[in-house]
Amino acid sequence: MVEKRRQAQKKANGKIAVPKEICLKCGAYLQSCYIHTSEAGKRTIKRIGLVCPNVSCDYIIKDFVELEDTEEGEEE
Repeated sequence: MVEKRRQAQKKANGKIAVPKEICLKCGAYLQSCYIHTSEAGKRTIKRIGLVCPNVSCDYIIKDFVELEDTEEGEEE
């Protein structure tokens, strides 16, 4: 049986829901990837991108905007 892929649907507030990203290599739904960091003595969790949950697949989409913001903050 082939699973039906989700399409964008309108929410109650009128905004359009964003469909889940799909892995280009194996077709699985991508999951958000996070890292733990310490800032000003507090532990925070930052989203760094999307990664394929399939063990045999190595597909990754990095969130370059978030990575650039952290690199600029370290230089100052």
